[in-house]
Amino acid sequence: MKKKLIVVMIVGILFMLSIIVGRKYLDKKSAEKEYQNGVELIQNYVTDYLVHNYEGIEKIEWQGVGIEWRNSPIYGTSLFGNYVNSKVKIFVSKDNYFTVRFTLTDETDYDNVLKRYVESNSLNPENTDFSIKSDLENTIYSLSQVEKEEFNKLKKSSKGSQDAKVVYNLSIHELKH
Repeated sequence: MKKKLIVVMIVGILFMLSIIVGRKYLDKKSAEKEYQNGVELIQNYVTDYLVHNYEGIEKIEWQGVGIEWRNSPIYGTSLFGNYVNSKVKIFVSKDNYFTVRFTLTDETDYDNVLKRYVESNSLNPENTDFSIKSDLENTIYSLSQVEKEEFNKLKKSSKGSQDAKVVYNLSIHELKH
């Protein structure tokens, strides 16, 4: 009789632990899906803006959704706010590109009524142009004059880059520093 009671208690404890672990897993997956939806807004906006406003782009290649989980062992995954970004490689030729990073909290806001991310006012042409310009300058700063020439074909223009190949990517990867 005592053995049955002990077995029932162990099974009960294991069942409760599986519920707790399962809940944390589902919470994390739910957060990841929300992050993907927010980053998808950024990827669509930036890609559309680049294709219509910059000429000289051969390919736009997104690098997925990077998440730095800032977990509390007691309170869970979002106590400290997780860092979420997406980087895009902008190719001006087959081998030459520069990378621009967009962060979820800078480009979107979470709407508690709609229960989803929405574009923020900072996701606009001026800020996108600034990010493109500054990251391009950082990339070509230490290049030789010959290497810099390849990047000169990238310029702001209403002609755009309608033939640019676009690769979207919403796969999750963990950021490591």
